[in-house]
Amino acid sequence: MKLQYNKYTRLSFKQRRHGYASVAMVAALGVTALLGLVAVFRLGMRSHESQTRNQIKIDFQQKEDALLRALVAIVPNKAVAAMMPGSGADVNVRWDAIFRDAIIASNAEEALDMSSATVAGFSLTNLIKANTGDTGTLLPSAFVGVVDGDGAAVGAKVGPGTVANAGLISSAKVAGKLPPALNYSGLHAKDLLGPIISLGKTYPATTPGLGANAVAYPTYNLIPYPDIRLGFASQGQNFIAKRNWWAFSMTFGSGVTIANNTGTAATEVPTVTKNYVLSIYEVPAQSAVSAGGGTLQLGEYANGAAWSATTIRGNAFGTNVIAGGTLLGGDTMISARNTLTGSANVGGSAVSAGANDLGTREARFASSGSDFYGMSDAGSSGRVAILPISQGDQFLRLDGSVASTGDALSDTGWFEYAMGARQCSMLLEIMECSTAANKENIPTKIRFHFIKQDGTRDSIILTEPPVRNPGDPYPRYAVNGTWENHDRDLWVNPNGSSDPSIIPFYWENLTNNRPNDMSLASDPCLTIRMDRMAAFLATIGGAGIDGSGLNRNNSIAVWANTTGAGVIQPAIPAIDGQMGFVVRNAEDLSGFAKGFSLVTDHRVYLAGDINQVPIALPAGSGLPGGTLHHPPVSVFAGEKRFGTSDTSVTSVTLAGQVSSMADDSGTVVNPLDLQTGTGTTGVNTGTITADLEQVLSPAQLPPVNKMTWIVTIEEVGAGFAQ
Repeated sequence: MKLQYNKYTRLSFKQRRHGYASVAMVAALGVTALLGLVAVFRLGMRSHESQTRNQIKIDFQQKEDALLRALVAIVPNKAVAAMMPGSGADVNVRWDAIFRDAIIASNAEEALDMSSATVAGFSLTNLIKANTGDTGTLLPSAFVGVVDGDGAAVGAKVGPGTVANAGLISSAKVAGKLPPALNYSGLHAKDLLGPIISLGKTYPATTPGLGANAVAYPTYNLIPYPDIRLGFASQGQNFIAKRNWWAFSMTFGSGVTIANNTGTAATEVPTVTKNYVLSIYEVPAQSAVSAGGGTLQLGEYANGAAWSATTIRGNAFGTNVIAGGTLLGGDTMISARNTLTGSANVGGSAVSAGANDLGTREARFASSGSDFYGMSDAGSSGRVAILPISQGDQFLRLDGSVASTGDALSDTGWFEYAMGARQCSMLLEIMECSTAANKENIPTKIRFHFIKQDGTRDSIILTEPPVRNPGDPYPRYAVNGTWENHDRDLWVNPNGSSDPSIIPFYWENLTNNRPNDMSLASDPCLTIRMDRMAAFLATIGGAGIDGSGLNRNNSIAVWANTTGAGVIQPAIPAIDGQMGFVVRNAEDLSGFAKGFSLVTDHRVYLAGDINQVPIALPAGSGLPGGTLHHPPVSVFAGEKRFGTSDTSVTSVTLAGQVSSMADDSGTVVNPLDLQTGTGTTGVNTGTITADLEQVLSPAQLPPVNKMTWIVTIEEVGAGFAQ
């Protein structure tokens, strides 16, 4: 028992010694655990700080994206305003105001209202404000500035992409990453203040990368299509445009700190500056089929019949598009500014608007590696705006009371830029019309405006002749129906030919095609004989018709000056009995080497074939050798009719482009529904053949054209620490 006791005692003693060792070990483990907890806590604090940084960066990124999207919407409107009279003194069209408006529109200056009143409403203590991404200011100068070069000296926030801004063009920050710079004949100081769109901006002769000769085509040339999903043109190819651009930088994070609650100094958020190029592409109409307003119906006539004998090569573009039927042509594309519905068979392949739906588009990209698709809408692209310019009646009408450039910031006035009638070099002004019974709307006095050889403008007045034919009860303008001036001797055989007159204008009655038979059911018209224009201009001292240099009498507007007796402005579409306009003898327009354009709000009758004689392919056009080339012709009218009666047209063959001026969003446009002369029947759809193709060269642009702006913003290079 004693032995056992001693053994027990020893065992007990050993337990006491193990007990002392356990206290030390527990203490060591406790310290280790505490240090681990401290490390984990510090790691958590650092992770929280890192998450805060990332959240702020996300906040900055979201604000940046919202601001850029706001700029895309605001800048083109300001560019238009800068072309309006009086804008020279308007501070609201300047870059500082543009960025201020974009900040407000995107709410980029404040993420959440954290005013003292709002905070007090929560009844919280020790509240930490987390809106560290707020700028706290509406001043663009807080984070917007020029990249390099001119601009800062005059308070500009953006540097224009012109050759005059040498500091920007040669800047090492963006070397090799900027688009080609433009020449600008206007004041460079104005170009620094606001977004200038001007006909005075052109491509220098030495501009690299253009697809056509810059000397021959300095205003609009072949340039790369922007990297956007909208299929206005094929990806990676050239299209006809002029790219106006401006560079700016945005800096986020300056002076922003993170409160770390550790008693140490707050941590600053890294300041990042990014450089951007904002572009406005001026794009002359070049789509095979287009409609700037309304809903463009493709593939079907209004009666539901499918198009036949129709080929579309290139883009079909509309504000809203309904696709259907079979559209022949392997390179056909369909794009819409707003909505795109339906599906079509294009070149043997079925394409559908649904292919651009979220998820489907990404799956297609994953399988093909391309965002491009045969049917697309502007919503498929971010930071992009598509703006058709001057749709509807305004394009066709000339208002003599509208002011010109005035003291606009831009040297190009908006009305001269956007309205087709104002772009014409010649003007046929209806000054007086008859009001006598059964003779209403017969023009009795017109004024013809033209450009002289020395480049100045001049005009002549044409009236009915002082001597009428015996027994002629109505105003006729000589025995052969041509018009004579009040100075009869001037117009009798002026060029030594057997023709007693070379004046290309006269009136006729389309209902019976006899000038002496004017009835209430008649359609009185003013007529132009295109084959007489060149000789007529030469006789009166006008410049030529080929469009080069001063020889630019190659476009004409017909204007009803309603201040004259009996003159009325025609309705659109025209009302029967209102004066129309007839185009005759236009088969050979080869003298118009640079093309011909007609713009009027009157009903236009196309009598006979138009533009059937090809001409030599212009040098430097960018078109392949051997391409069949005709003078580019455009006719913009309130209504077009083919032939002068319902029986004068047995078939119609169209080659080139067709477009609609409709601007009513509720209008459905069927571009191949054609009307015969008297309008009682449409052209038989089974007799219509259409070979519609995209314009591929500036040499194919007529003197007057519609315009679309494409607005983009893209980052130039990666961000860099400042």
